[in-house]
This record gives sequence, C-alpha cells and structure tokens, in this order.
Amino acid sequence: MKFWLPLTLSLFLFAGCTATSQAPAPYKPTTFNISANAKKGAAINQKSTATYPGSEQQKSSTPASSVVEAPVVINDTTIKSTTLAMATPTPPSTSVTPTSPSSMNDESESALTPIIATPMPKPLNDDSTMIKIAVLVPQKTIKKYAITSVNSVISYLLYKNYYFDLNVFNSGDEKEESIAKALLDIQAGGYHYIIAPVTSEGANIIASRVTDTLVFIPTLHSSNVRSSGSNMIFGGIDYDQQIALLAGKANERVGTFEDGSSLSYQLNALVKKNSNRVVYEKRVESPKANFKQMFKGNGALNNTSLYLNTQLVTSSLIASQLRSNDIRPYMLLSTQVNYNPLLLTLTQYEDRDQMYIANSIQKAPAALEEINTMFGHDIVYDWVNYSTSIGADYLCQQFFNGTIERTFKETITGNQVVYNTALYQPGRNEFIRGN
Repeated sequence: MKFWLPLTLSLFLFAGCTATSQAPAPYKPTTFNISANAKKGAAINQKSTATYPGSEQQKSSTPASSVVEAPVVINDTTIKSTTLAMATPTPPSTSVTPTSPSSMNDESESALTPIIATPMPKPLNDDSTMIKIAVLVPQKTIKKYAITSVNSVISYLLYKNYYFDLNVFNSGDEKEESIAKALLDIQAGGYHYIIAPVTSEGANIIASRVTDTLVFIPTLHSSNVRSSGSNMIFGGIDYDQQIALLAGKANERVGTFEDGSSLSYQLNALVKKNSNRVVYEKRVESPKANFKQMFKGNGALNNTSLYLNTQLVTSSLIASQLRSNDIRPYMLLSTQVNYNPLLLTLTQYEDRDQMYIANSIQKAPAALEEINTMFGHDIVYDWVNYSTSIGADYLCQQFFNGTIERTFKETITGNQVVYNTALYQPGRNEFIRGN
C-alpha cells in the first residue's frame, strides 16, 4: 500500500503537467504588405500598379487584410518604383485598462480603478476610397530627400489615420524621357495626386506635361519655375522674404560669404537687392580654407553686417574664426540654410551672440514630430520635410473637398505656400525667437 500510493500520485501529477490545450491563434494585424520582387529580366525602375490593392483594376476577391511578411534584405539603396505603403487605419480604441489600488483596505469602494484610453479619431474614408498619392523622386538629383520626402508623406498619413495607397516612382534623373516615363506610370496607376521633390529642371518638365492632376513641389518656390498651370503648387522657402527680413537688422556696411553653389549665388543677388552698399564679398568653397590668412589683420570687417550664405560647417567656422582673429562684425546674418541645432555645438556662444537666422518652420503637432522621428528624420529643422508635410496636408484637404480642417496653418496664395517667417537668435542651448 505504501508503494502504490506514491506511484499513483506521481502518475497523476505527470499527466496533469503534460496535458495541453490548443493555443489561441496569433493576432494578425490589419495592414497590407504588398511589396513585390521584380521579376527576373524585368525593368526595376518602373512597375505596373494595375494589380495593386486599391487601384482601379483591383479584383473584388482581394482580401481586406493579410499577414505581414518578413522584409527582404536588399543591399542596393536605389529606390524601386513600387507601392511603398498601403495602410488601413487602426480602429478606435475602446479598451479599459484596470489598475490596482494603492492600498487594499475594507473601506475602499472599488478594488480596481478603470482608466479609459483616449480613442483614435474615426477614419474619414474607407478602403474603397483610399487616398492615392504618387511620389516622384529623381534619386540621383535629390539624394537623401528621395527617402525622407516619402517618409514625411507616410508620417502625415499615419498621423491622420487615413486609408491610403502611396506609391514611389523613381525616375533616377531629371532627363525629359525619365520624367515622362514616370508620369505615364503614375497616370496608369490612377493616382489622384503627385508630390515631386525636384529641381527647377524637373519642375519645368512636369509643368509642361501634367495639366489635369494636382502636383505639389516641396523643394521650389514658384519664382524658380518659368511657367506653370493652376494644378502646380509650390512649397519652397521664400528666400527673398528672408533676406528682406534680415536686412532690417543690418547696418549700412554689408559683406557676404558664399560657397559657389547656385543657392549661395541666388542669396548673394538678393542681398544686393536689399542693400545699397556691399563692401565685402568672399567665396569660401571649402571648410578647409585658410581662415587665418583670410581674416588676419582684416580690420575692414569690423562693424560690418556679414551674411553667411554658406553651408552649416563653413558658416560655423567663419563665425568662430572671426572672433579668433579679433574681428567684431556688427551682425552675423543667415537664412534657413543655417537653422540647424548643430550650429549650437559647432560654435561657442560668444561666436554667435550677435547672430540672427531667418526661419519659416513653425511648430507641428508633437505626435506628428514623433512619427517622423521614428523614420529617422525630423520636420522641426529640415524645411524640405516640413514643406512635404504641408503638401500632404493640403492634398488630403482637397481629397475631402475642403470639408476637413488643415493641420498646418500656412496659407496657399498664387499656387505658393506662404510661410510665417521670423528671426531667431541661436542662444546657449536653443533658438530663441527675436524681436
């Protein structure tokens, strides 16, 4: 009896430990993963969008959701012309999260304190009325903005919780045949809107070929394009406005630094337009320039308002070397080019205590800034990404026939985004809006 009792208990415990029940099926997110590998021998720069979910030729049997597949590792950083993202909004949250009380006693009225999560806004559209946006990027020309501009559009659409179909078309360059092919593919895909971060060369080609689709150009001011129709909207910075605002801080003696780029050439011309007396002009093509030889004994720069129409590193070195060589300018002035937090670390506070920078970027919603940060870039200091976000905001309002309120407050007048530009001083740890 003593022998059988322990044996029976052991068998009972063993059977209880090994008994299994069927585990619940894993959660399947309601998002599409419709990336497709290019077929062998097929062209990789463009793809037909006729069979993509959300396109006009989509079959009714297409499922509303599918399991997200593992991403394919690709070493080539060239953007392929394929549907980059298609998403359905997250349904409004109605969950209640219980929390334990701070103390358990007989007088407590409830053992659990419910906290109701803030529900997400209900989507204004559904999967049958997706917002279809094509992003045309000449990657060889605009380089990093080929990726960050696309991510800015995605960030905005996710922030607004819309159903959307976003497709990137990489023309590679801005030759007319390249742009024309990308536009034909966009038309074949039935896309409602086009966002194209291009140079003036690409914008002129688009303007001559697209007349019935709304196009947003985030990289250019309308003054940089020869002619365009009412369907072309521009989001570029108004440097003329910025230089005119900076001129109000300058004295009668003005000097300029430029780096040989087309932008610095444009800025120099605007300085001369707004100043009657330019007494000094200097080209600094490299941050490795001999600044000691440039500034030593150059007392003529004292009490002179100097425009830094150069890139961030060069501007920082100029500001530092002026003080190192005991030169005291009346004011250091710069446009959007140097509105960058790195300026605060590349220079000492004393180097920039008499500096003003024109800035057209306004505060965006914190949640939108966070989503952009998740993609590895920002809309706080990068004006191209900020402008692209404004473009996505404007196009979505057009999609809803103006019935929704825009997130960004910049107006659009004469097919151009009008920025609320202000002057900022680089303080010790932040940019401070000036008077």
